[in-house]
Amino acid sequence: MNGMDWDDIKVLLALARQGSARGAAQVLGVSNSTVTRRLDDLEQTLQTHLFDRTPDGYRMTAAAEQLLPTAEHVEELILAAERRIQGGDQHLEGPVRITLPASGGMSRLIDRLALFAEEYPGIELEISSSAQALDLSRREADIALRVMPVGVKPPDYLIGRYLSPISASTYVHRDLLNPDTPQDVSHLPWVGKAAAGDSEDWLAETNLQDNPVRHAIVDLSLLVSALQAKMGMGFMPCFYAADHEELVRVPGATVVHQTDLWVLTHKDLRPSARLRAVRDVIADELQHQRPHLDRRGT
Repeated sequence: MNGMDWDDIKVLLALARQGSARGAAQVLGVSNSTVTRRLDDLEQTLQTHLFDRTPDGYRMTAAAEQLLPTAEHVEELILAAERRIQGGDQHLEGPVRITLPASGGMSRLIDRLALFAEEYPGIELEISSSAQALDLSRREADIALRVMPVGVKPPDYLIGRYLSPISASTYVHRDLLNPDTPQDVSHLPWVGKAAAGDSEDWLAETNLQDNPVRHAIVDLSLLVSALQAKMGMGFMPCFYAADHEELVRVPGATVVHQTDLWVLTHKDLRPSARLRAVRDVIADELQHQRPHLDRRGT
């Protein structure tokens, strides 16, 4: 019997985490047929059945559950070796994978990274956005720009820099304000964020809780578009309004410290020259943007 192949073990891990051949294929960057073929190879090598194929997806058998901790341990050893090798690389060339918050609002940072790419032609930037925090231990990304709850620090295995508080307040199209009494917005509805009947918890952070809530727009970029279309008032991070002169903060509206912004990477990658260069340019640009990120006191 041949030994287990690392590529087959990666399929085991991906199927266990994703629960479907399609999800595993997307994570691994291969086709669905490759996933099923490698699973067949692994089951043949081990001479055991690892997954039940059900209408709801792939379900681990007892044999797979027994094998999983060992597979995860092997994965961590290999990834740790890769991180140490990459971390010691002092060349300003090669790929750097960056993950940004999925909500957008990062056009100024992208402009700065474009200038950085011109300055360092050997570095290839792979930029993605995700509503989920990609796993830096498994090298799903090299550098993460993360929005975290106030006062919460990153886990010990990550290193990085605290960049700025992010404040939030109430914004509206300037045309909807009465020029004589701009502070009176009693006639304006909120553009909500929850489906009908669900709780709008964010209202507790405002001082305009008596205004009615209409609609439901979760995506912040779409909320900006809705406010530009004069659908009502919206509660959102202040920096989203920075590039839209027609969107103004409601006079007298509370400005709250909502979240914190960090730039992070795995501690094993600390020495990498190209990652350090990218982290530094991200941190520098967002320090310049801090007056837009934190509007308290303005």
